[in-house]
Amino acid sequence: MNSAPRSHPGTISIVIRCLIVGFVYALTSTLLAALLGPLSRLQPSLDNFAIWLLSGSLLCLALAPFILHSTWGRWSTVFAAWAVIVFVRSLGLGIEGSLFKPTQAAAVIVGNAFGIGVGFIVAWLAVRLLLPPPSEPNLEAGPQRTWWGWTWRVLLVGLAYFVFYFVFGATNALLYTRSFYENNPQYGLALPSAGVIFLALLMRGPLFGLGSLFIVRSTALPRRTSGVWLGLLLFVVGGLGPYLETTFRTMPLGFNLATLLELFLQNFLTGLVAARLYS
Repeated sequence: MNSAPRSHPGTISIVIRCLIVGFVYALTSTLLAALLGPLSRLQPSLDNFAIWLLSGSLLCLALAPFILHSTWGRWSTVFAAWAVIVFVRSLGLGIEGSLFKPTQAAAVIVGNAFGIGVGFIVAWLAVRLLLPPPSEPNLEAGPQRTWWGWTWRVLLVGLAYFVFYFVFGATNALLYTRSFYENNPQYGLALPSAGVIFLALLMRGPLFGLGSLFIVRSTALPRRTSGVWLGLLLFVVGGLGPYLETTFRTMPLGFNLATLLELFLQNFLTGLVAARLYS
């Protein structure tokens, strides 16, 4: 049985609660970095704590519209929020990182494996703080489909991400990043081969589809609204948050702006497609 409607906290209250989630995320990430030692991409420090605080708070804010409008029970909503973190960030970025930087594959795999646990803590706490109790039962359900009906939609979302990745990635490479890599060898950057990118997207695309499926199905938002919020969520989970933590501070402003714009277009448009297919 689903449940709705719910009374929502105010905007300031939501921001404060997300800052609490961000603080817990930063604290957990700091302890994890200390535990992993050299296997961690970031080491415990005040600067990294601040970045983790920002990243965790943004993640909670991006999840907030779906949690606040969830028609599922508390634990089912936790699972939906956790699923998008695991599939889009932990598994998706783990696969991409292992293929793009095979010499660091062990560190990437270990870090993302522990990141799955951190993601559960974030999902549970965000739901615990943001999801109010239902005021009355609601027996309405979303569209019921066969396993194949959902499977081809997940694969189609993966295909959309695949197309957007190549279109905007190639455009960015031609306009900026390729020449930047060639003219700035001190950063140690290089474009992966087309085969490596193709393989990574074959696995990462359907993960975007799976993560999007659970979080969209947990709410009763209108399709257009769901698409906008999902696009922003995928950008934060699969782009902005990880980029802020690992890359932003080491690269010049022009490169950061070009890369973040590319990530936004890839992920936001994928969210629009996913909401259109799932809602």
